[in-house]
Amino acid sequence: MSRIVGGFLVLGLVLPSVSAEDPAQERLATPAEQYKALLKAQESASSPGRVLSDEERMVFIGETYKRRNEIALRFVELAERYPKDPIAVDALIRAVWYVNTTPWPVELVGKDDARARAFALLLRDHLRSEKLGPLCERVSSGFCKEYETFLRAVLEQNPHRAVRAQACLALAHYLTNRSQRLDLIGDQPGLAREFGDLFGGEYLAGLQRQDRGKATGEAETLFERAARDYGDVKPPGAGTIGERAEAGLFEIRRLVVGKVAPGIEGQDQDDRRFKLSDYRGKVVLIDFWSEY
Repeated sequence: MSRIVGGFLVLGLVLPSVSAEDPAQERLATPAEQYKALLKAQESASSPGRVLSDEERMVFIGETYKRRNEIALRFVELAERYPKDPIAVDALIRAVWYVNTTPWPVELVGKDDARARAFALLLRDHLRSEKLGPLCERVSSGFCKEYETFLRAVLEQNPHRAVRAQACLALAHYLTNRSQRLDLIGDQPGLAREFGDLFGGEYLAGLQRQDRGKATGEAETLFERAARDYGDVKPPGAGTIGERAEAGLFEIRRLVVGKVAPGIEGQDQDDRRFKLSDYRGKVVLIDFWSEY
């Protein structure tokens, strides 16, 4: 999000109408053609063209989110108009594809009015779809309550083993990531307000009252289940479900705040070998980086 097309021309794209009151549009474009036009517009809404100043960047972020939200509603409307068409599930997935992982002030990015409608339709009409795996992984980094409901339903009801595998791993990551954000919110009242504005004040308050250790325990159980029941499944990207689950377990058991740091050996910037244990009792900042 560090570039912009001059004058926000990209954000002003004219989209083909998907309104139910436009029968001419129905004759001119099939559901698949309407989907492709919306997809192109959605992707273009995030395509800047030059380096921005800090002030311009914030304007661009706000306009981009608002434009995405507008297009997401059109994807939902498309799915509502053609619920039996194969494109419906694709449209709903695209409606919720962009996950807001940063609590931008709602005044900047606007309300996401498409999310709840889209997930309600996914749960009602498409829970058995074999296309849901990538969406499960996508929402695992999010925070909103619809993600949890969706992941739990897919895990227990989707008939495809590979999709259930991704849902199991994603739910474990979702619970872990959410707990980490709740820890941050506890120390930053301003952040809590922004999360509440974006995702619901009652929802956030309920999460803050929950037993954090119980949530961590469930995440650990889900990682174990993913490794045991779906370890051989190979989703898109690197590694198997089992390998990714083991990495998640290592993080929970060894890398959370309060745990003893695992042993590290390496070479510092002056080419001297070192062990982390050499600095026991001291505050140590380690910056991992790579040239590749």
